[in-house]
Amino acid sequence: MSKEEKYILVSLEDEKSKKIAESISNKTARKILDYLSSKEDAGAEEISKALKVPLPTVDYNLKNLKSVGLIETKQFIWSQKGKRVILYKVAKKLIIIAPKFSDIKKELKNIIPLIGLAGIVSILIEYFTRSEVQGVALKSSKELADTAMMTAPAMGADYAAQQVNYGLWFFLGSLFIITVYFIIKTIRNNKL
Repeated sequence: MSKEEKYILVSLEDEKSKKIAESISNKTARKILDYLSSKEDAGAEEISKALKVPLPTVDYNLKNLKSVGLIETKQFIWSQKGKRVILYKVAKKLIIIAPKFSDIKKELKNIIPLIGLAGIVSILIEYFTRSEVQGVALKSSKELADTAMMTAPAMGADYAAQQVNYGLWFFLGSLFIITVYFIIKTIRNNKL
């Protein structure tokens, strides 16, 4: 079972945004949405009687509203005549209409490999700097032990103070540069 999305994300160029706009601009569809927002759920006949709108018109608008994701069906009941009655309710979703959404999505897909590459390089940098620092620490600890100039706790504190996470700093710097590049490119594309 897939997790239900809490939003409808469409581009201005997407056909679905046009269908959403057409559905919302329809007076009967707006009445149906208003009615369903005040009820837990309702069937087509109940909506037709309450709004004094012909049943075929209600069915047509329910079909359109469901196709664009503004209403949903979760259950059905059996009428007294033994007919199956589908219950409709308002879909509690945000509608986000973004210009040139497809370009942003494509750019994000291009950036993900860069972030992965930056992560791998930062791990390698951290590995090599740690092994180098540990080698220097071992060598200097032997010299210090031979000369007996410092005690062991002071030596440990000095070594801890010298540790720098070069890999982490590289990764954070890479993320910053990638983010700035993405923002500049998005701004340039939207101005054109």
